[in-house]
Amino acid sequence: MKRVIMAGVSLCLFSGLAHAAGSGRGGSAVITEAERHVAATLPDPHAATFRNATVHAMDGASVVCGEMAEHNPPADGVYKKFGYVQGQDDPVIFSGRPVPAKIQFNEVNSWLNDSIKLEDLEEMGCVPKGTYHRYNEQLNQVMSQRSQFGVN
Repeated sequence: MKRVIMAGVSLCLFSGLAHAAGSGRGGSAVITEAERHVAATLPDPHAATFRNATVHAMDGASVVCGEMAEHNPPADGVYKKFGYVQGQDDPVIFSGRPVPAKIQFNEVNSWLNDSIKLEDLEEMGCVPKGTYHRYNEQLNQVMSQRSQFGVN
């Protein structure tokens, strides 16, 4: 019985080490795949600049999180957060734009869709827990104060 248990433990340890070694070597490949898919969402994919790309496992898949700018930005330039699940075609890209004091009526859907992307990034583990909640509270505060067709 002890041999069976020892064999099981050894097998688990070996498979865990093999998986860790494989993800270390394949990490750069999945980051490259993610960056290719994220860049493909831009009008000029070759102008994309990436930073802070990391890989982690979630539900048996590799998830890449990072930041992307559409052009070569200065050091304090605007980067968008992105998340990508290996093997998927559609990355999640959050604009990261700050919530303004006022949102025009015709821009409401854009802001709501963007906030949903932040929620997806949180579920993917690309932004800290609570990030979506704080952003959504700010957005709801602005939305509740807007007037529609000149009527509150």
